[in-house]
Amino acid sequence: MTNDWIYEKANALVRKHFTRDPFELAKDLNIHLEVMNNMTHLLGMYQVIQKNRFIFLSADLHPSIRKVVLAHEIGHDQLHRNYAKANAFHEVSIFRELGCHEIEANIFAAHLLIDDKEIIRLLENEDVSDCSLANELGVEINLVNLKISELYKMGILSSSKYNIERPRSEFLKDYNPIRDRDNSTY
Repeated sequence: MTNDWIYEKANALVRKHFTRDPFELAKDLNIHLEVMNNMTHLLGMYQVIQKNRFIFLSADLHPSIRKVVLAHEIGHDQLHRNYAKANAFHEVSIFRELGCHEIEANIFAAHLLIDDKEIIRLLENEDVSDCSLANELGVEINLVNLKISELYKMGILSSSKYNIERPRSEFLKDYNPIRDRDNSTY
């Protein structure tokens, strides 16, 4: 699976459903979304059960992280559904192993949540930082960096004036929803 194909897949979904909101997309795609309590170590999970697609999210996630995890799980639905019929994607395999499925789902989430035109417009400001981009776009900072990296690779961003490194694909590995719940100033 090429990164260009993932980009086209995410953008085709946005064009078809007129939204980048993963909650609306999950509903439009008839994916059963279950928010679960007491999932202290699990951020989210995607699984196909008897031909029905399910995404399980931890109730303890901060709303911005919940959006990223949901977009990541929709990525598994769109990119890896056949694999998921025999295997569930969950935190243990998503964030501890650095398999290509997890990287592809993160790339899908970056393209789904961040509009090309919006991030390019924001990058035209010389004083912009990746932190301010994340705040402006309302997404996790590593997702912003992943989006920029992918736009460079595809030639959509042609300038090298931005010094932003490609993030590690396991950026959500160290996220702890219990710690986030106790820190309301996220």
